[in-house]
Amino acid sequence: MPFSHLPAWLSRTFAHFASWLDRRTAQRLPLVLTGILFASERRTVTSWFRPAEITTDFRRAYHVVYAVGRQADHLALATLTTVRPCCARPHHRLFAIDDTPTPRYGPCIAGAGIHHNPTPGPAGEQFVYGHIWVMLAGLAKHPTWGTIALPLQADLYVRQQDVPALPRHYRWTFRTKLQLAVAQLQWLKPWVEGTAEQLWVVVDGGYAKKPFLRPARQAGFVVVSRLRKDAALWSVPPTTRRPGQRGPLPT
Repeated sequence: MPFSHLPAWLSRTFAHFASWLDRRTAQRLPLVLTGILFASERRTVTSWFRPAEITTDFRRAYHVVYAVGRQADHLALATLTTVRPCCARPHHRLFAIDDTPTPRYGPCIAGAGIHHNPTPGPAGEQFVYGHIWVMLAGLAKHPTWGTIALPLQADLYVRQQDVPALPRHYRWTFRTKLQLAVAQLQWLKPWVEGTAEQLWVVVDGGYAKKPFLRPARQAGFVVVSRLRKDAALWSVPPTTRRPGQRGPLPT
């Protein structure tokens, strides 16, 4: 589909994203984004090029993908400003953080490893080989599709035991999923602070841990999560002292 045939608001959005890139690559970004929009095969760069009719010029299109990776923070900010009206709520802004694996195949895939499979298929696969991404998304309510997630930022998680296998020029520093999630909230806070009475973030039970909860609270986010699997539930502590009891009351 030619770029001029897209809806006007979508063309403006693609042009806004392209403005963050160098002029030599910016003109090709809308074409690549159009290919992503209409890709129906495996989620690979090659599958993006086919609907965009990128054939002999594929090397320059790969340069666009590389340039997008180098400007990921700026493009994430552009995405945030674009989806901000969709995420508006009366009293709070709602975001979500979760990690998701993407299966990959082949021996020459950097950063891939064996991870637990959260959605085993009919064969009951407990593990999956590939990449795992920690994703920050804004949650919006669509009148037809209900609640949808609008991705804002994604960080690749590499297991500590897989870091030595990476090339040295990557200069990769190991960070846990909780540390990646905290860094995403710290990036998000300056851009959404003051836009709502409260900032909410929804996470899985794997993030209901002190290394994430404490920085999230300090950043002013209300965390919504299920209890951890190893959480211990007890009755409400007493509010009156027993005869002869000394010291502070339990909390």
